[in-house]
Amino acid sequence: MKLKFITLTPNKTRILYDLFYVCFVTILISSIYVEMINNKLIIITVPFIFIFLSFTTGIYTNKKVSTIYFKCAALFFSSIASAIFIYIFTNSVVISSYWFAFTYFNLILPRLILTTTNKNSPLNYIINLRGPVVVIGGAGYIGSHVVRILMESGKSVRVLDNLMYGDSSISTYKNNPNFEIIVGDTTDIRCLTEVMRGASAVIHLSGLVGDPACAVDKVFTRHQNIIATQLVRDVAQSMGVNRLIFSSSCSVYGVSDIEVSETDKLNPVSLYAETKMDSENELLKSNRDDFLVTILRFATVFGDSKRPRFDLVANLFAAQAFMDKKITIMGPDQWRPFIHVSDLARAIVIVLNAPENKIRSQIFNVGDSRLNMTLGQLGEIVRNVASKNDIDLEIKIIEGNDSDKRNYSVSFKKIKSILNFEASILMEDGIYEIIEKFRKGVYNDYKNGNYSNLLTTKNLVTEFYDPLNRKNLYAPISEN
Repeated sequence: MKLKFITLTPNKTRILYDLFYVCFVTILISSIYVEMINNKLIIITVPFIFIFLSFTTGIYTNKKVSTIYFKCAALFFSSIASAIFIYIFTNSVVISSYWFAFTYFNLILPRLILTTTNKNSPLNYIINLRGPVVVIGGAGYIGSHVVRILMESGKSVRVLDNLMYGDSSISTYKNNPNFEIIVGDTTDIRCLTEVMRGASAVIHLSGLVGDPACAVDKVFTRHQNIIATQLVRDVAQSMGVNRLIFSSSCSVYGVSDIEVSETDKLNPVSLYAETKMDSENELLKSNRDDFLVTILRFATVFGDSKRPRFDLVANLFAAQAFMDKKITIMGPDQWRPFIHVSDLARAIVIVLNAPENKIRSQIFNVGDSRLNMTLGQLGEIVRNVASKNDIDLEIKIIEGNDSDKRNYSVSFKKIKSILNFEASILMEDGIYEIIEKFRKGVYNDYKNGNYSNLLTTKNLVTEFYDPLNRKNLYAPISEN
């Protein structure tokens, strides 16, 4: 029994405290005015009426992280309504008034004290404000941009990455006292424990990305995208980390004839999308007061990064336009949402710095409605940018694409209205950016395996099944 009490969440503790104290006051008042209370059922019913009314205000559910002013108002409503109930059965203003006074002020006082001490507590300041931000996958395509923004803003950053693509994307920060890197796998418990130590938040960007890479090996994909996410959550919670931002994908929408929003039904059509949906569901179960989870569904990313990728459709088209003077569009009528990688990283940091009541247990599509377009429209943008750079581009159209069934346009109204986020780089500038990198000789062979998640995944699968490389990892879940 003692162990169960210790593991109570703060919210459950509040509910039990309120119930216990209301029971105590009701019994105390009843024993003092025993002759005036004819209906003894009041002793049993009043505490539960109070808790029920408190639940209806949301103080224990969706409003549990609201301001102290709301909590004062919510408890006032529950207390005064319960006092009126007592008056109806006792016909005594004295009894109902005493009950209200003893109940309300002694329930609100601990909350006022906790609010005051939590804001000014040195320990809270050190852990929640000064602790490093953990970026899992910080050397990757998106992660390297996130690290850059965090470092430029003066944050302390700790990266966990297996460096499958090398460390050149973050090598600039190696000697910076605010930067630390731990080389290891996301499913290595020792690495996770070390990286979470004293951290203020964790941004989880690791895992297999894209349908082709995830299709290489189903067991490995589930291990990297589902098991790893569960481990990140569990270790973060156990180490006292307060905030987790999870990178999901708009691919979870799959196929839709209408513009989809965060509340629409998911329709994944690939293993990659299924693993993201399953991870989302698992994380959203972690609805604890002391652990804040936010889900970000990324649009299809494009643009230059210190860890470049050319297995992304816009980047691939830009590379082919410069190198081959020819692109092939399969399924030109398929809709996709897009977002530049630096804008995506900026959105992640905005969420990281946002007030808790705006992002707790929330899902945000990350993108911009101006970047919703068909693959055919994308091809025309690439043609226009190529033409401005004296490139005579040939476009080959193949109607239909049986290998890729995705087709969706996404609403980004929520992230714009709540977090005031919108893209600063549109597709034309992103395509030009890639072409310029090729023109300057920064990139040469876009077919190089280091630029593709698919080719590197095949190498990782071989290592995964090597017993020597798996000795520190949790085994993957078996297929049914």
